[in-house]
Amino acid sequence: MKKKSIILALATELCALLCALGCTSAVSLRTQPLSSELDVHPTAIADSKPTTFIEGPWKDGGDNGVVVRTPHYVLRLSLREEPFRDRMPDFMETCFTAYASALGTIPAPVEPLEMYVFGERGLWEKWTRKKLGRDAEIYIGLGKGGYTTDSVSVLYDIGRFDTQTIAAHEGWHQFSQQTLQHPLPTWMEEGIACYMEGTRLSRDGGPSTFRPWRNFERWSELREAARAEDLIPVSELLDGTPQEFLQNGKNSLLTYYAQVWALVHFLREGENGKYRDQFSQLIQDSITGKLAGRLALSKAIVGKTMRHRAIELRTGNAVILEYFNTDFPRFVEEFGNFVQAITSRGAGDKIYRGEFPLKPAPIATPVPVVAPSADQSELKNKSR
Repeated sequence: MKKKSIILALATELCALLCALGCTSAVSLRTQPLSSELDVHPTAIADSKPTTFIEGPWKDGGDNGVVVRTPHYVLRLSLREEPFRDRMPDFMETCFTAYASALGTIPAPVEPLEMYVFGERGLWEKWTRKKLGRDAEIYIGLGKGGYTTDSVSVLYDIGRFDTQTIAAHEGWHQFSQQTLQHPLPTWMEEGIACYMEGTRLSRDGGPSTFRPWRNFERWSELREAARAEDLIPVSELLDGTPQEFLQNGKNSLLTYYAQVWALVHFLREGENGKYRDQFSQLIQDSITGKLAGRLALSKAIVGKTMRHRAIELRTGNAVILEYFNTDFPRFVEEFGNFVQAITSRGAGDKIYRGEFPLKPAPIATPVPVVAPSADQSELKNKSR
């Protein structure tokens, strides 16, 4: 079992969350292609099963609690809205597909991931005290939403939108703890979790979709901080942890999450995809357990202290220097230009639609004007 620790996560401006690092008829599992600008492949998981099924009641969840098994999850759900509860299995499987393929192919965990979503905070607190004993108060005092520990997410219903957002965010932490041999830098781990918040339930009851740019909440926080000239300097962003930014106040934490969300997008698509291959390589090195070794031997990282911070504390700019750009001031300038561009006037409409805001609109192909043939001209003249 992995060492228990805590990772900070936030679903909305109303929700600060600290986590780890870390019946009836059957419900159908939909497998239609996901809507994404990126290479997300629903068929990337070879062992997918065709259906989701309810195993039975979940006593700790109250009267409407059920245990649901999907191809990659054991979900214990007691959400207040039954239609929302019934759609959560499809939603989490869509999240899983994004986790496993949006950043390149990542092998699926050997065991199903466990997630608890209580219908009310009281039941969540009772279960937490029963399972965690003396440690329970640490988690109960963390704020609104829930926590993840030992690769298990324990959440409670905070409304349909916020609950799905936090489930998508925490689901990445679960997934990464089980699949990455070497943990990512804290800023990247949290940035990817925010990136995965682009998984959303459809409003018409159709399949859930994944569009990583469709995160108007993070984008709005980024825009407000940029307009107020209150963005966190990049060196501080990489050096800090969510816990430290929480101590500086909720607004500081919200800005942190917005910026690391934007930073992951920058590494994927900024500068015309300049850093995309390096980003993919970093993820693969984390999967195969080569990340720490590469940082330890890096010529771009000067001094044992910086290497220690990068490998053990998972902070600092070492990963930027080794994988992306040895000219750190230039990198900071590029990212600053990117933030300015994606928060400029008119970008919000594209963000709301889940589109890359810097992608130019397609140019309409003009319809060629064909001069009438001699026969057509004669016909027109005769008809006058």
